[in-house]
Amino acid sequence: MPSDPRPSDDDDALLHTLCDLSALLDPILLQPAITRAMCRLGAARRCLLLRHEAGLALIQAEARYDGLHVCNSQRYCIAQPADLQGAKLTLVLNHRGQVLGELLLYYDDAPGAAMLRRVQHLAAHAAVALSNATEHARALLEKEQLLVAERELRTSQELLKQGERFNHTGSMRYLVREDLMFCSDELCRIYGLPPGRKCITYDEFAAIMHPDDRQEVIETVNAAVAMGGTIRVEHRICRQDTGEVRYLSGIGKPVWMDGTFTEYMGTATDITVRRQAEYAIRAAQVDMERVARANTVGQLTASIAHEINQPLMSIVSNAGASLRWLNRPQPDLEHARASLRDIISEGQRAGGIISSLQNLTRNRSPQFERLNLHALIRHTLMLSRSELEQREVTLALSLGPADVHVLGDTVQLQQVLLNLVVNAIDAMAAVPENARTLAISASCCNEERVEVQVRDSGEGICAEAMPRIFDAFYTTKENGMGMGLAICRSIIETHRGRLRVAAAVPQGSVFSFDLPRVP
Repeated sequence: MPSDPRPSDDDDALLHTLCDLSALLDPILLQPAITRAMCRLGAARRCLLLRHEAGLALIQAEARYDGLHVCNSQRYCIAQPADLQGAKLTLVLNHRGQVLGELLLYYDDAPGAAMLRRVQHLAAHAAVALSNATEHARALLEKEQLLVAERELRTSQELLKQGERFNHTGSMRYLVREDLMFCSDELCRIYGLPPGRKCITYDEFAAIMHPDDRQEVIETVNAAVAMGGTIRVEHRICRQDTGEVRYLSGIGKPVWMDGTFTEYMGTATDITVRRQAEYAIRAAQVDMERVARANTVGQLTASIAHEINQPLMSIVSNAGASLRWLNRPQPDLEHARASLRDIISEGQRAGGIISSLQNLTRNRSPQFERLNLHALIRHTLMLSRSELEQREVTLALSLGPADVHVLGDTVQLQQVLLNLVVNAIDAMAAVPENARTLAISASCCNEERVEVQVRDSGEGICAEAMPRIFDAFYTTKENGMGMGLAICRSIIETHRGRLRVAAAVPQGSVFSFDLPRVP
């Protein structure tokens, strides 16, 4: 540090020093400058600038004068008792009622009146300069904090925009009284609003909705607004710019102030891709169900051919008999009519079987209707009767005396029954012929549900496979697809039921499912 000139009572030196102190706006530089000025102009051999905090005296700056030079020594430390002893003069730095610190001046001899006035004048100006520097530093800090906050806000807003773009989710703010909806950039893009248009009315918002969804969404929104509740809707829109149909999922929550709500804050997510994926998955599932049905029917080809062959043979036999009755010298028309009626009956029977097979293998949408469950079970067993006889499987059918009706799709429930029957037949392939028993029962659990059980006397399912038996692509068969039971479970769950499996006693497996009853 350069040497300071020897203290002088020259007024020009005092004025120059006061100007220098006023020019320093950094408290870190100003504090040691004050102590140096006190030593130089106040002729003190030592000067301490103290600040009291939490019961401690803290040294903010210290200057010493050795007769030739003034230099700063320690600062920003706790004053020890020895540091506070021997001070000849203590000056409190007070500005506008605020104590900024105090100056301790050390002299060998007490200062004279002129020197006392000088140091008091210097201390008063130092208090003003220190107050100004502190306020300036605080303003700089606040400005820096404001700049940091603005940068963080801009970063946050940009991250929000990026997040909305990546997630195809826009945000909105709807002012209820003003009937104005303020949209984020992403929501404007989703709606297809003109560039620069970020505010629309509720009527304009309603106009964007797909005509088939508009009334339902409006009623849902109005009901939520009427009681200040949360709005949750899924609907389609027609973009303003292209007319493209998009699927949206929206949610809005009221903002309450002083016991009432004045606005809604919410988001709208473009779920078009997700909805298209759901449709594709559903289409694939329908195709898989059709393939599984065809596979099941294929395993029963011999049995189905036998069932069709029976009415065909009867038709041929009755046709021959009819010809014989008609070729008599005196045609027997009554017997011929009877044979022709039998031909019609057997033809309808064969047509019914073929129609059932077509429904099982055709790609069609589920059609829920009131079904006679007992009749459905008997019809399914008719298709597999020849297979049961060929495999020498004994059938034990236990149905209640009264018919039970359920609400379901004939083809899907028939698919489940056929799959369970075929699996049961395959499971008993390694069992001796006289021990192969297939037991099918239907019983009412209560007034609301009915349970169907398919029990076999096969080797059973191992404990390790039991938890995964309904998993897709998991199979215990050598050439199985692993889709049959998974599809069956999905079908039963669609019918508001549950498909279960358990080990049968003394051997084998029992598959069961329950369905809701209908009058």
